[in-house]
Amino acid sequence: MTRPYFDCPLTPLYKTILILVLILLIIESGFSQSDKFSVKYPRVVLTDIGTSLEIEPNPGFYLEYPDGKVFCRIVNEKTGKVMFSDSLSIDAAHPEPLIIPGLEIKKSGKKALRVQLGKYTETVHTRALPAILSILPPLLAILLALVTRQVIVALFFGIWLGVTFLYDYNPMLGFLHTLDEYIVNALGSSERISILIFSLVLGGMVGVISRSGGTQGIVKRLSTLATSPRTGQLATWAMGVLIFFDDYANTLIVGNTMRPLSDRLRISREKLSYLVDSTAAPVANVAIISTWIGYEISLINQSFNALGVTDNAYITFLKTIPYNFYPLYALFFGFLIAFLMRDFGSMYRAEMRTRRSGAVLREGAVPISDLTETDVSGDKEIPLRWYNALIPIAVVIL
Repeated sequence: MTRPYFDCPLTPLYKTILILVLILLIIESGFSQSDKFSVKYPRVVLTDIGTSLEIEPNPGFYLEYPDGKVFCRIVNEKTGKVMFSDSLSIDAAHPEPLIIPGLEIKKSGKKALRVQLGKYTETVHTRALPAILSILPPLLAILLALVTRQVIVALFFGIWLGVTFLYDYNPMLGFLHTLDEYIVNALGSSERISILIFSLVLGGMVGVISRSGGTQGIVKRLSTLATSPRTGQLATWAMGVLIFFDDYANTLIVGNTMRPLSDRLRISREKLSYLVDSTAAPVANVAIISTWIGYEISLINQSFNALGVTDNAYITFLKTIPYNFYPLYALFFGFLIAFLMRDFGSMYRAEMRTRRSGAVLREGAVPISDLTETDVSGDKEIPLRWYNALIPIAVVIL
């Protein structure tokens, strides 16, 4: 009985042909243009704003250009406009991505950029949005925050509007991708998670300090020195400057610590908020050591690497402090406001309200966190020791 046709083993000739076909496919894929270099370019850019394009040659590409020079041309396929045309230097001993800075697209819409590197060509696709659209998401978030007093809701809709622009102005796609792409990726970022955990732990520390009588201990100690609205405001400003290592920690610690004292001295919550805010970020921004500095130095390093600058990023940062005008002026102005007691505008009206009636909050105000005296004083049997607050804060600073 003969075998069915489909069960016949491959003959040596068929095997040889199959092996040759596989070899040709491997050779073709190994030497295809797409394997010679890769191109990185944002999938969405803004019109009339320069954006960098990154080309990363594969190891085999360097062998074809032993002289270290390769011609590069970038063309907008739709308009035929040459966006870049020049020779680039490559070094097989120190392979690095090739950065083409400042590529500008003038009109909005879907674009295809043809990247020619030597004799090989790649095409990268992007979409250009009108630059004016970039300010609409933050404006919407600010407006909703003012109207609804719900910061999380305002931020969500600000993100949603931006994502809607990215996905062809489709609001439903914008909503879905806000959830499954941008919020998920934000929570997956180690830097953002670090900020959340840091704020959570600091908030817990503030709570422990309050419940152990540390907050009231500081208030009791400062009460002997801060006996008037002027000295109370100066004490708030001084604490804001001393806690310089992080702006989040500054806000949490100074705000919660000084609130009972400022209420007792008839300092409006608006004034307390201003003094805390005018020291928190500004002092962290110009302090020699703070959580801001690492991030700022990383940005300086990135720029230096892109420009080929070999200067020390930290020394450069220190040299820029005298020119960091806003933080320095904000700190100085906060001190003058506290020392001279010269308020103006809505701040003046808030201070006059508190001095006359003792109401630290305006009528109908809904604070984001409304802590009562019992929330920060702890058990009445716990002794009020100022060092219960000072020691944990000092440990965090150190």
